[in-house]
Amino acid sequence: WRLLHMGSAMKRQAPEPAVPVPSKKQAGKLVNAVPGHVPVFVMLQLDWLADDGLALRNPDTLRRQLTLLKKAAVTGVMADVWWSLCEPEPGQYRFGGVLALCQVLAELGLKLQATMAFHKCGGNVGDVVDFPLPTWALGPAREQGLLYRSRTGVFSEDCLSLSADAAPIFPTHDGSRRTALMCYKDYISAFAGQMKAYLGQTLVELQVGMGPCGELRYPSYMMSNGWQYPGVGLVMAHDAGMLRMLRGATSLKDPPWMLPEDQNAGPEDCSLFRAEEELFRRGDGKVFLEWYSKVLLRHGEAMLDAACDALKEQQIEARTLELSVKISGLHWHTMHPSRATEACAGYDCCSNTRADAYCDIAAMLAAIAKKTSRPVTFNFTCLEMNNWSNSMPHAQSAPEDLIAQVRRACVAHSLPLAGENALEFDLATGSWAFEQMNKQLRGW
Repeated sequence: WRLLHMGSAMKRQAPEPAVPVPSKKQAGKLVNAVPGHVPVFVMLQLDWLADDGLALRNPDTLRRQLTLLKKAAVTGVMADVWWSLCEPEPGQYRFGGVLALCQVLAELGLKLQATMAFHKCGGNVGDVVDFPLPTWALGPAREQGLLYRSRTGVFSEDCLSLSADAAPIFPTHDGSRRTALMCYKDYISAFAGQMKAYLGQTLVELQVGMGPCGELRYPSYMMSNGWQYPGVGLVMAHDAGMLRMLRGATSLKDPPWMLPEDQNAGPEDCSLFRAEEELFRRGDGKVFLEWYSKVLLRHGEAMLDAACDALKEQQIEARTLELSVKISGLHWHTMHPSRATEACAGYDCCSNTRADAYCDIAAMLAAIAKKTSRPVTFNFTCLEMNNWSNSMPHAQSAPEDLIAQVRRACVAHSLPLAGENALEFDLATGSWAFEQMNKQLRGW
């Protein structure tokens, strides 16, 4: 199990009684735990689905694991519903594996948070399998230059560029063409339609994948390309589609020359992010970073609009199924004035002294929730990390400060907040992570 997801974070209730400590006679046996006041979801294995999307990969093993989770008072599980496995050909949807999972969960009394995984699996932290994008979507995106690319030619096949959102280049089952947003909407609509029997009872949340690792960000740091912590990463705005958007919306012909070229460098190694010069707060640097962040925000809004339209198309009532969006906890170099790591990923906390990407994201999510009357949750990573155990001072890492900033943004916009751990850990050696998450949850 790779991840704990602490859900419905804005709900405030009295703490439940502590779980009893097993007696010596009970040692070695799992005692039924008592649920706490915050629901806990556990992420399934990345390869829980069979390769054809029609069945569970290891149904007997998975049932045993889920039974133990139920005994541990876990609320439910989160599962990636991989695009390439479940839509291998345009308009050919295979959700039999999800239906099988829902049946098991319903029998055990567990809930499901389903992630619409419009991204590649493989090459990132914790990835042990490879599921690329569907070939029918990847091919046209390559041909049209709609995959994220850096100035030095580094490109990503983790997800489609947001510049593909309105590009009618992707095939349908009848040979016509559709945009990326139409692809996402069709997928969600087909999924919701096939899952109607479980909506609201077993399937309670739909997380809308919006970028690499399912997160609303750019693929600025890629381990598969040699990135190492705590490098600031790269700006990914040089694909043909992004360049057209930049030229159409600003006076810039190209992104500024002073962007980072070494993904493993620090902020002071890049002229744009140097604290003394502050080029990120004036001139072309400021113009570019503001645009780079705004188009990402608009992409997130468009993705949520597409998801809401798909659910409306299937006549799914707002109270039946809530939505969530995952935001990456980029905690390194948050103590530097440029917030360079976040800036490269599309989170602008530096172009002026009041810039706050998380407040902007929370405002967007709250506006969608108000417009559609459908609950939307801000899901943030790095919940298990603290400020003091960092063995690399030059990383300028401050995850607890970052979580506090996100919490303030959600409070300001009355938005539900959920949290995940960023890195995997286990029961035998992970007490430090549980303790830190428990600390964070005291204010939930």
